[in-house]
Amino acid sequence: NAANVSHYLSARGRGRYEYKNPEEGRSTNEFQWHDTTLFYAGPVGRNYAGFSELEWEAEDEIALTASISGVWGQPDHFTTVRVGQFHTLSRVSFGGFDRPTGISTPAIRSANLTNDVKFTLGADQRGLEVAHIFKLPFMPERSRMIAQVTNGVDDAGKGVEGEIDAQKDYTVAFEQILDDRASGFTLLYYSGTYHSDPILPATSRFGFQRYGATFAGVLPVGFEIQGGYIRSADDPAADGVDTVNGNAYYLELEQYFAPTELTALARYDFVDPNDESKAKDDRTSIITVGVVKPLQEWLRLAVEGSSTTKEETISVSGEETTDNKVVAELMLNF
Repeated sequence: NAANVSHYLSARGRGRYEYKNPEEGRSTNEFQWHDTTLFYAGPVGRNYAGFSELEWEAEDEIALTASISGVWGQPDHFTTVRVGQFHTLSRVSFGGFDRPTGISTPAIRSANLTNDVKFTLGADQRGLEVAHIFKLPFMPERSRMIAQVTNGVDDAGKGVEGEIDAQKDYTVAFEQILDDRASGFTLLYYSGTYHSDPILPATSRFGFQRYGATFAGVLPVGFEIQGGYIRSADDPAADGVDTVNGNAYYLELEQYFAPTELTALARYDFVDPNDESKAKDDRTSIITVGVVKPLQEWLRLAVEGSSTTKEETISVSGEETTDNKVVAELMLNF
């Protein structure tokens, strides 16, 4: 009964201190206000619900996520629909696609995985999603099949602006829960179109694909291992230009210490935007360590340190630069 479902209003604020020590350039340290976000979620009649997320970011940008959802079926098998401007899979999905434990998001979702196509799997987009939840006879918990049709992203990698062509992007995903501790995995295939120059869409067109898998395994002792792999393929429309293939993966280990309510994490990220190129390869590896500690019911402190090693884009001799960063974040959420 929709009358028994409440309307929810929430707010979140995140303040940070960030220290950067790049190998080339000047070290900086600064206090930042990362964002302020308002959330609303609630029922609209018997089968529908609304969700809105209004975020003011540090760059004085206003980001809006808003969608209308519908659900039909029985508790053990049902179909859902989302339409609007929404998080596609990142931060709302499962098995490695959920929200990060610490501050930073794994590179396979937050970084451009090739040099020519500015697209991230974490980009919000406008479109339609249809999903079906069911139970396979050989699996212990529920499964979900997801299909999405979205506008795609613009030349800056953002999916919330106006369309510049009539082409759509398509996503197919499968999620599987493995136990009652939220262990599981996600399989993903994404096919899209990208234009590096909106003024000349025909000559700057790329057809691209992203496909792979992520997983999360949680043990009763509070230990979690998660990771994922994404294969990239960019097909330029220009004559005589070959398809560019890339690889990206990550592995993260986490341990929750119940007596102190503290979580420690360590993650390794690797992005190779062109696995056949020697010059201008620009491979990146990131080592991240951090801790997360709730201070009160609505207050959380997180600290992360990271070391990013990147190959020089014009070098064939293996020259690298390493940048170090430390971020402390205090998050209020109520």
